[in-house]
Amino acid sequence: MSSILSKVSYINGLMDGLQIDKDTKEGKVLVGIVDVLKSMAEEIENISESQKSIEEYMDAVGNNLTYLDDDPYYDDYKLYEDEGDNFVQFKCSNCGDDIYVDKDIIDQREDITCPNCHNKMPLDVDPKKL
Repeated sequence: MSSILSKVSYINGLMDGLQIDKDTKEGKVLVGIVDVLKSMAEEIENISESQKSIEEYMDAVGNNLTYLDDDPYYDDYKLYEDEGDNFVQFKCSNCGDDIYVDKDIIDQREDITCPNCHNKMPLDVDPKKL
């Protein structure tokens, strides 16, 4: 009897073996209790299976992140942290969030949208000064 559901089934079998009269007040209570236990056991097994699936998924995500962290090209994915020659920093006039814009995008657009608050701001940077 490893699972809760099998234990509830065992109790249900005991009730049948004892020939408890299900029409008496006590019999109705016992049948109701066993029904509730069975429902709870099924729900617990469903939750347990879902948890196992989530754990497997999180392990896979963790392994992927470990692989990505070991990747020598990972720095290419973190360009937003690079404040070097390729990016210009703006401060959102609405929320104050720092926004980094690639210099190549500056001559192609007239305004940018803040990724935090979705405020549109004009690009008032002279590309020649970059």
